[in-house]
Amino acid sequence: MGHPETSADGGAGDRAVGAARLTPSLTDHCPAVRDGGSVSAMVPGRQLSDESPGLTPHEPRLVGSVGKAAAILKAFTPDRPALSVRALASRTAIPRSTVHVLCQTLREAGLLETLPGHGYRLGPVVLGLGGQVIEQAGLADATEGVAAMLLHADGQEMHLGQLVGGWVVYLYRVGRPSRPVMVNRVGLRAPAHLTGCGKAALAHVPDGEAEQRVRSVCRDDGPPLPDLDAVLTELATVREHGYVVSSSFQPGRTSVAAAIVDQDGAVRGGLSVAGPTPLFTRALLRRAAGDVVECAQLVSERLATVPLPATARAATAPWRR
Repeated sequence: MGHPETSADGGAGDRAVGAARLTPSLTDHCPAVRDGGSVSAMVPGRQLSDESPGLTPHEPRLVGSVGKAAAILKAFTPDRPALSVRALASRTAIPRSTVHVLCQTLREAGLLETLPGHGYRLGPVVLGLGGQVIEQAGLADATEGVAAMLLHADGQEMHLGQLVGGWVVYLYRVGRPSRPVMVNRVGLRAPAHLTGCGKAALAHVPDGEAEQRVRSVCRDDGPPLPDLDAVLTELATVREHGYVVSSSFQPGRTSVAAAIVDQDGAVRGGLSVAGPTPLFTRALLRRAAGDVVECAQLVSERLATVPLPATARAATAPWRR
């Protein structure tokens, strides 16, 4: 089996919430809502109001204040884990007074927590919710025991990533930590077009959709927009060979990755073996490519034998932004 050339385009207070008292009503603090005015919310692809006026019969009835709260939660990124009210207002285009009230409410619910001198960061409840999503997806369970089939050299790591929009979210990681580990820690999300797992997964969606996902990540979260023609060319090579060799996420590190698909043929994510670039001799690279394709196929087959929960199945539906 041949392999594509390595990409070098340069390169994620425990506090018991319990029966926390929530703000009785957002309308108590948001005059525009209380008075029946239209209050926009930064929800991808549309503006919302708490009244959702002018809906057609086929449009869902949406609540603007919930959309605003979601926009605040999604404003936090690995590069910006803590944000002030001013920064949140700037990133979401929501009035600062509204951001202040929503952050207080989210803090009482455990979805945010205060960080003295820095504002807010995601709270412990988010971790629990994220854990449930990982459980529902079934990817981590389907990967059990695979590391022994992939890791053949000291310093290698196995990474499992789920494709979420234009991002890859790392769900599982195991390796031999005798060398400095890679930054692909569990829970980290990274632009899919820069990572091995992400490229392998993106290669399994139509080019137009892959381009849309890349544009969305770069527009909303700041990484520079890459040469999209080059990205699509690389994804075509991945489809041809069945795997990708990538060094674009972390300097000095290389990953060999293949896609994981579910029983319906929908891409779910990617599996990779990674480590320091000098570790991957020609012989080891060839072996890693064969192993990762075989193991990704095994994980895909395991997914096909276990019914996917409805919530997880919905998450794998065609993505739109």
